[in-house]
Amino acid sequence: MRHRQVSPDKIRVPEVRVTARFDEETWRQFQGSVAEIGTVAPIICCEVDGELVLVDGLHRLMEARRVGKTPIDVVVVPGDMVDVLTKNIFLDHLRGKTPPSEMVKVIETLSKEYGLDSEGIAQKTGMERDYVEKLIAIAELTPLCRAALDEERIKVGHAFALSRIKDPVRQEMVLGQLELYHWSIKALNEYIDQVEALVGEKQKIPMRETPPPPIKVKCFYCKGEFEPYEVASPITCQACSGIMISAVRQAEHEAAASAAAKSKGES
Repeated sequence: MRHRQVSPDKIRVPEVRVTARFDEETWRQFQGSVAEIGTVAPIICCEVDGELVLVDGLHRLMEARRVGKTPIDVVVVPGDMVDVLTKNIFLDHLRGKTPPSEMVKVIETLSKEYGLDSEGIAQKTGMERDYVEKLIAIAELTPLCRAALDEERIKVGHAFALSRIKDPVRQEMVLGQLELYHWSIKALNEYIDQVEALVGEKQKIPMRETPPPPIKVKCFYCKGEFEPYEVASPITCQACSGIMISAVRQAEHEAAASAAAKSKGES
């Protein structure tokens, strides 16, 4: 561990990380304190391939850049990008202000890009292995379901329950029902149990040897049969419906009369 004086512009901020959140009032107080007395607590970085990469202290770094303070105090700890990400989680997780959506992104990066399993991530971050495994599972949700967690419309427990559904269409359908009915995590798991059981039973039904006959839809007015995509279903009042029926019947009468006249002329 080394202390250094560094220009804020020389520190790289990783694209994926967790960052503590401030409410508006606390943020204004924080900005005022940095402008008045500077960054009291040093920023923590790792030196990776000769470059300083931020571990902890993003708000202090951004404010130092905004007010033009240079240089700033930096504590440089040994490590690589895995250490950058795991130490970032560890330090912010201790404060209890870590957004779950950002945690998921960091865990996903550690798992997919750096090959860490749940046990390795748990050891390096101080989190429980069960919680890490939930975050890894949540990383497989569809973008729509991930967005619901990002926007805090659902909790981690809900997101983990949704990850049990492997079909993306059904996953998003259940998300819609969850947001409509505001189920508890227990109620959501019970509903998913029922849905998955029904899907399992449906998959056991043997396929027909011959395909079913094509579906035809009869037009209410002309009585002709058409493919479903060839028909429309307008909502009409009784008066308009009567006019339509009369118009169709009149057209049929005129067509029949024209055909009869043509036939008579040809004979």
